[in-house]
Amino acid sequence: MILEPKFVDYGSIHTSAASADGAIISQHQHQNGLLSPRSAALLPAIDDELPNTSSANKMAQGDLYQRQPLLPGGAGSKAEKWGGHSGAAAAEFYDDDDDVDGASKGVDRNGHIAIELPSPVREEPRFPQERCKTMLAAIIMSFNFILTLTSLSLVHERVPNKNEYAPLPDVFLDNVPEYNWALDVSEYIIIFCVNTSMVTMVFHKHRFIVFRRIFLLMSLLYLYRAITMYVTVLPMANTDYPCSPKSNETSPLLIAKRVVKLMSGLGLSVNGQHVYCGDFIYSGHTVILVFTYLLITEYTPKKLYLIHWMYWVLSLTGIVMLELSHGHYSIDVIIAYFITTRTFWLYHTLANNATLKLHSSNNLLGREWWFSMFLYFEGNVGGPLPRQFDWPLPWPRRWHLKSRAS
Repeated sequence: MILEPKFVDYGSIHTSAASADGAIISQHQHQNGLLSPRSAALLPAIDDELPNTSSANKMAQGDLYQRQPLLPGGAGSKAEKWGGHSGAAAAEFYDDDDDVDGASKGVDRNGHIAIELPSPVREEPRFPQERCKTMLAAIIMSFNFILTLTSLSLVHERVPNKNEYAPLPDVFLDNVPEYNWALDVSEYIIIFCVNTSMVTMVFHKHRFIVFRRIFLLMSLLYLYRAITMYVTVLPMANTDYPCSPKSNETSPLLIAKRVVKLMSGLGLSVNGQHVYCGDFIYSGHTVILVFTYLLITEYTPKKLYLIHWMYWVLSLTGIVMLELSHGHYSIDVIIAYFITTRTFWLYHTLANNATLKLHSSNNLLGREWWFSMFLYFEGNVGGPLPRQFDWPLPWPRRWHLKSRAS
């Protein structure tokens, strides 16, 4: 930017008489101290003879001209650059570019400035495997699974006698007859969904993080179920379901035997080991069916939408079959759906947003009782997991390298 001095003479448009009057006024003002010495130096003195030529008398407003060039010249001093001014006159001009070091930027003769900016550094999110944490999460899930089976072993002694107490009123069960075979269909669907989803997660690129989340979420769902089924015991919804006779005692040895028997059948009646009754609120079958659907949709590519729809149909079919068999009340299914989906979505919302992994008065999600445990297991995960897959084994090596490259 070029600043012109205030009082540079660009020519006069007044007559000689007007100029003389202006000079007299300027001298008078200078004598009274109204003008600075610098301004007074630029004005003609009173005793100077004013030019009285025909050209001066004929000057008009359009005859103003500019003494300085519009573009800077070549290399040279400031005086040479701006129309040949020298001495004090050249010192009146100020260039903003003088404050910038010419060595730090490239300036060509047309005034273009080239500023070198450092290339941006892209920080990729980190996804450490942390296998020890995955093993610890598996231990926690096993403990809560055993706790659920223990709760069922205790509840079995408190179930109302089905010969004395009729099933509770239920809008769906009261209008649909019992189909005992439908429970087997529901459990076969569960077996298929669990096995296929677990195999799929094995091939996930960040499989240890995925399985760690599965173990933690299932441990929460098992814990909640162990509490809800114990505090409220409902009468049998299906009076034809075979239940083991009561022992009228709850010794530790008896409870341990029941837990082992239930574990051998993985909690499914199709294996013939689920002969203890009372596990109603809430439905474990619905938990597994909904959870596998959520797992597939969260960690597989979106372009596999047909697979996602298939799991949705299988989950819905399994739940309908469960209701047709009268294996659970309708309220059991509804509660199981809401607890499973909300726990899954809440956990992944916290895991996918770094700003929510902080204890803050504005982060109300951090008030969950398991938030500190969540921070321990998810604190090093940098963001949402990419939906990528690779070969999980070190052999054959060519498959391993190909999957890594893709």
